[in-house]
Amino acid sequence: MTKSGYIGSYTKKDGKGIYRFVLDEANEKVSEVSTAYEIEASTFITRRNQFLYAITKEGERCGVASFRVENDGTLTLLNKCLDSVEGTGCYISVSNDGGYLFEAVYGAGIIRLYELDASTGEVVRLIEELKHKYPVGPHERQDHAHVHYAQETPDGKFVAACDLGTDRIVAYKYDENGYEVAAVSEFTAGYGPRHIAFHGNGKYAYVVHELSNKVSVAKYVNGHFEVVKEYTTIPKDFEGDTKLAAVHLSHDQRFLYVSNRGHDSIAVYEVTDDGDDLIPVEIVKTGGEFPRDFNISDDDQFIVCAHQEGSSPVTVLKRDKATGRLTLTDDHQQAAEGVCVIFD
Repeated sequence: MTKSGYIGSYTKKDGKGIYRFVLDEANEKVSEVSTAYEIEASTFITRRNQFLYAITKEGERCGVASFRVENDGTLTLLNKCLDSVEGTGCYISVSNDGGYLFEAVYGAGIIRLYELDASTGEVVRLIEELKHKYPVGPHERQDHAHVHYAQETPDGKFVAACDLGTDRIVAYKYDENGYEVAAVSEFTAGYGPRHIAFHGNGKYAYVVHELSNKVSVAKYVNGHFEVVKEYTTIPKDFEGDTKLAAVHLSHDQRFLYVSNRGHDSIAVYEVTDDGDDLIPVEIVKTGGEFPRDFNISDDDQFIVCAHQEGSSPVTVLKRDKATGRLTLTDDHQQAAEGVCVIFD
């Protein structure tokens, strides 16, 4: 049986843009990686139904591109919306109704809101570009706001935006007129919140902090995040330079996975039944340098991991669904400068 998906990449060196990969589950390997579409700076991609969206830029113009996914997996460009000069994004997501796209822009510390045509998949317009203006944290990288994530909350009421520069998560209401702040949650100074994985019950969120290599278990209520537990994602005796990256829950909600760039590993945690706590299981090497992102197959049997640095291997780690533990099974394919992984 095979499964397929896409990898987004930088295009600073040898990266081509958007890659297509095929996972051969029977042989526990990625059998093929090919260029799906050459496009600049497609560092994050997301898909809704038959449409795929990618961050991109042309010269000084920045924004997003929309594609139709054909039956054979090829991509047909629909349109681009490049209506900003404030810098390329680092994260995008689409609202549940398909009518809006949210973009986080790390360098400029802003969050963008786009209108989408849910029927055609095209980007209609840039509605708003909003800059964060909160007090910054004490870390040297917290020189100003750095928005790193923007995703609709499980209750469908808000968009949650992680601000690494100010140690905050800002929950916004949104509509055709733009964003409105609904709630602001503060985290420990210097932590640098990066991404969130929400538990399926909608009551708990797992917030990963890039600068401290911590994951917070947070109670989520009506736009607010309240930390109840915290865990470190790297071994206590590790003294090298490292920073965490991606976070994903297994589809059965039983295990949480966090990637570490520098230590080049994935930390594995068992999730308690109600989602309010984590039990550390293991920390496993990913088989490459700088594992920026990974994702879990829909049958929960495999993880496909992309690596930004070195030879940029696309590695496969087999999951034990009972214990959550990982075993590296393949590291033979490459996706240069790979930084985002999604399955079909």
